[in-house]
Amino acid sequence: MVLVIGLLAGACASSGSKQPGALGWSLGGEAHVFVAGDRYARDLYHELTGSRSLGDSLARRELVAVEARKARDATVLSAGGAAPARLTLARFHARGTCGYSGLVTELVLAFPPGGTRHGSPPPAHVTVVALLEKSAFTAGVTPPQSTLSRAGTRDLVNRVAQRAESASRGSRATLVRQLTVDPDQAADAGEAVPFGSRYAVGFRARYETAPHDTVLISGIAATDLDLHELHWVVRPQRLTLHGGMIRDGKSRPRYSLRGSVASPKGGTYLLVDEIADVSVRDSRATAVDPDSRRIVAAQPLALRCP
Repeated sequence: MVLVIGLLAGACASSGSKQPGALGWSLGGEAHVFVAGDRYARDLYHELTGSRSLGDSLARRELVAVEARKARDATVLSAGGAAPARLTLARFHARGTCGYSGLVTELVLAFPPGGTRHGSPPPAHVTVVALLEKSAFTAGVTPPQSTLSRAGTRDLVNRVAQRAESASRGSRATLVRQLTVDPDQAADAGEAVPFGSRYAVGFRARYETAPHDTVLISGIAATDLDLHELHWVVRPQRLTLHGGMIRDGKSRPRYSLRGSVASPKGGTYLLVDEIADVSVRDSRATAVDPDSRRIVAAQPLALRCP
């Protein structure tokens, strides 16, 4: 669930580096989005209130709500297109209350009642990407030219996984078993999401390299059905397993493709979970531009606010 935020240039949850986005979801006439990071929370609180006492306020209570009195237009992107919205409220959550060690900012974006002639709000409980850095705009989305059956999806996932094995720059290996279609399965699985005339394919495939030793290769590809124009959105990552377990303490993420949302120019952003098994707190949910490979949104995967 993803939101792209330009306000105050955004902030990465752990490193403080700039990024244009954060996670969120729709709820009827509103969209709720969450930005993890102390700097973002403090800067926004100061901008809305003129005060730098957010820390003192949160020391007295776990949640501080501030009305956004100055109008801020926004654009909410979903799988169905784009719709206008407006920032109405910011809620600041104290450290540790959202499954994250730092401060978390919750932004509430309200949709116009009944929508507009150019766009309608997304239904409740769907992933959204809300842009605050530009004037509000609306747009439709081009539906995929074709969809695959489950058998067709499984075939595509396995063909991409076989291509990934040769692209991961390791010794040759044999697929342990054919991949199934399941975005929640940690290994021997994958998924495909159609967009435009292409497909995004995520996979987590194990390969035998020696008795009792395997490698797990995971990545995200964008491709046509015949793999003639395949390119790696996330290049295949290769993690060595000994006896089916990570022994050396090194972490290579595995990737699970969770869907897509419209992008501002009529394209698509892919929604990808990046799971770090060795350091679970480094796991994150992201939105990725499949053409530029740019991560437009990222936040801790375990982020949950009460």
